[in-house]
Amino acid sequence: MQEDRLSHQPSTAAATDLTDDQKRELDVNGWCVIPGLLTDEECDRFAEAVDEIWLSGDFSAYGEPGVRFVPMLLLYSALFEKCLNHPVVLAAARHMIGPELRVNLINGRHVYPRTGHQPLHDFDRPIGPPFNKCNVIWCLAEFTATNGSTRAIPGSHRDRTRLLATMTDPMAPHPDEQLVLAPRGAALLHNSHLIHAGTGNRSTAPRHSIHNAFTTPDVESPYDWTTVPAHVQQSLSPETLTLLGLR
Repeated sequence: MQEDRLSHQPSTAAATDLTDDQKRELDVNGWCVIPGLLTDEECDRFAEAVDEIWLSGDFSAYGEPGVRFVPMLLLYSALFEKCLNHPVVLAAARHMIGPELRVNLINGRHVYPRTGHQPLHDFDRPIGPPFNKCNVIWCLAEFTATNGSTRAIPGSHRDRTRLLATMTDPMAPHPDEQLVLAPRGAALLHNSHLIHAGTGNRSTAPRHSIHNAFTTPDVESPYDWTTVPAHVQQSLSPETLTLLGLR
C-alpha cells in the first residue's frame, strides 16, 4: 500500500460534541478519527482485561486464527462502560444514524503479528441514507501503517452500486481504499455501511482494540443483554442501561 494512500490526519474533538469538520468527514468519507478519548492508563487497563478474559475461557469458536477475540465484554465487567457512553462517541453515532440508539455489540479484538487480514466487507447492509448502524473502534494501541489498521473506501457508504460484487478478490487492495491511521487512545468511528476491513499485522507487537457498534432500535442485536450479570448491570449508569434496552 502506497504511503500517499494513507490517512494521516486525525480530527480533534470538543469535550462533548463533534466539530463541523468531523461531521463532514463522517458524511463524506464515512469515518472520523477522534484522538485523546482514552488515557494511556485506560488503554493499558482495557487491553489487560481483554487478555485476562480471553485466557480464562475458551473462545476458539469465535474470531479469526491468531486473533484474541472476546465477544460481549459486558458479560465479564462494567469496566468497559466508557466505550458505550462517551458523549463524543454518542454524538457521532447520533449524527450517523439518528437520535435513538441501541448498543449492538462490544467485543475485544487483539491482533497478533502475521494475522488479522480481512476481506473488504459491508455485511450486505442496504445502501443509505437512512443508515441504521455505525461502528466504533477504540485504539488501545496506535494504529500504524504496519500493524493491521483499518482500510476503507471513502464514500462507499453513499455509493448505490454494489462495489463488492465487482471485486474479483476482496482480500486484495482496492485502488480507492485508504488506510486509516490513529493514535493510541483514539476512537475510529465509521458508518457500518462503509466498505472496510482490517489489514494484516506486519509488525512485531500485538495491536489491541475494542469494537462496539450502535444501531437504530429496530435492528436486533446478536447478543441478549438480559444475560449481563446482575452485579454488572447494577454498576451501569441509567443511560447505559437504556442504550442496552434494559430500562
